[in-house]
Amino acid sequence: MRELLGRTTSTVCVGLFIVSGLVGTGVSQQASNKKTDPPSASQKAPTVTVKGTVTAVAESTLTIVDDQKTETTIALDSTTKITKAGKEVSIADLKADDSVTVIAKKGDGDTLTAIRITVA
Repeated sequence: MRELLGRTTSTVCVGLFIVSGLVGTGVSQQASNKKTDPPSASQKAPTVTVKGTVTAVAESTLTIVDDQKTETTIALDSTTKITKAGKEVSIADLKADDSVTVIAKKGDGDTLTAIRITVA
């Protein structure tokens, strides 16, 4: 009986060893075959949403004040999309006292660059 139990235990151990090797190989092979996509533009920099009233518009910046009276200056660039009444407009169409929602990407320090501006 003891001899039979010893052989059974040895057989089970060898079987588990073989199975674990096969499973491990499959998992590592799947991991090595998995490709990672490069981060998209929106994943490269975190974004924030700022809502407020326009106090100043310049060629490359927009200054707004939120309901807490906090003033925020946001950089504008050639990729900034601006919509007003559902239509795309230019920076020249932004006026003081416009109510806006800005989605901006964070840059170095506290800098913000507008991705999209929606005029209410």
